[in-house]
Amino acid sequence: MATHTPGEGASVSGASYLNPSGEKSKERYVWGILALLESEENSLAKVPERTDKITISVDLSTRVANIDLLLNVVASSTAGGGVIFNATHYLVGSMFTAGTGGNSNPGNLAQAAMDAVVGLKMIELTKNRNPENKTVITRCTHVVSESGGTNATFTAFLEFPVEVITLPGGGNVVEGKGWLT
Repeated sequence: MATHTPGEGASVSGASYLNPSGEKSKERYVWGILALLESEENSLAKVPERTDKITISVDLSTRVANIDLLLNVVASSTAGGGVIFNATHYLVGSMFTAGTGGNSNPGNLAQAAMDAVVGLKMIELTKNRNPENKTVITRCTHVVSESGGTNATFTAFLEFPVEVITLPGGGNVVEGKGWLT
């Protein structure tokens, strides 16, 4: 499991439901961000003309979630000749907060989703941090082309390992399972 340090007061921490004050993982953080984005997408109004979307389907028999993500982003050039991508949130009324401090400080949930997936992919590509050589993120792409009122898109597809956790008070919850170090 790759460790994650959440911001104080963050909407998503990366902690396990079984041990909320225990070790935080990057895998559970990414799962939590993507699950929160899907939840908000299903309950909040979308900004007109935006084509952003996320779909998550979980196969409980294989314990794998297929996650398909499309975000409209803005590409811009840096003074040094590089390119940066920024996502503006496409849902009205999001209550997401990155918290203060921690490993990441995205300004909104869409940016958090993009940053989390790219960060996890970078760890996945590092051989000594991925001892099983497992490929979970099969697509992680920026494309510069007009879309949904912006000049670029970010797309990702993940075959995310999950665990079904039985809560002490009853009921079950799905959370991301660690595979990285």
